[in-house]
Amino acid sequence: MNYIIMDLEWNNAYLKSAHCFVNEIIEVGAIKLNEELEITDTFSQLICPVASKKIRSRIKELTHIENEDLEDASAFKTVMDDFADWCGSDFLLLTWGDTDIRTLISNYKFFGRKQDVCFIERYADLQKYCQGFINMENVQQAGLSYAAECLNINPDDFPHHRALDDSRLSGECFRKNFVAEKLEKYISNCDEEFFEKLAFRPYYISNRNDPNVDSKVFNEFCDICGGAVQKKKNWKYMNHSFRAVFYCEHCDRLFRVNVRIKKLYNRVDVKRNTAEIVKLNVDTEE
Repeated sequence: MNYIIMDLEWNNAYLKSAHCFVNEIIEVGAIKLNEELEITDTFSQLICPVASKKIRSRIKELTHIENEDLEDASAFKTVMDDFADWCGSDFLLLTWGDTDIRTLISNYKFFGRKQDVCFIERYADLQKYCQGFINMENVQQAGLSYAAECLNINPDDFPHHRALDDSRLSGECFRKNFVAEKLEKYISNCDEEFFEKLAFRPYYISNRNDPNVDSKVFNEFCDICGGAVQKKKNWKYMNHSFRAVFYCEHCDRLFRVNVRIKKLYNRVDVKRNTAEIVKLNVDTEE
């Protein structure tokens, strides 16, 4: 079995046919490791963009990829067919974080006309795997350069923000931490549910009557004494949150309640918090 460590570069562009912004892949880079973790081959190809022929200035600064570099590049489908052939039949695909695999799935949907990346059968998030080997007290997600430094790898030895170079740096982190038994816990079979989950775009719910919303999250009570409260301002939706103002006579306090509800693939995430209002000059109920 081989280990394929892939990295992508993309340009954020507006796709008219889908009426939305997409991260359009403009470069694919990867290294192939054998079972002894030796690099046996590399892959690097640019992709001619469809949604926008102009690369954003920030992307140019990061990658040094110019518009002219992509003029003679191959189409998305051609490059991905080449990549699939290069990967072979018995491999584990790894990426640093799941952003690249999500971007790949979305590009297959928009430019390959299908959601399942059929040639990928097994996948692992290398970032999640490596975080188990480094000190994560001060960060929630370790960036590639940060992780490399924690593992005594000099990230400056690898030019940043080009797909092949970043895949090489990811590969060094992988080799430093390779424990086959532990890696197995991070491997997913790429079945239909796997692709559906990664293709799902989380969103904030803006309708209180949405069937995904449990009405109990809007129960009106004092978060200190638990007693009944008077509503001073009705629920309104703004900045991804439902907000209302209440007064507790028992505690003699006026406070605002914020409820943020986010729909994830297989669950609903609810965050509710309160904030004291010092001045009692809030209008009566609207």
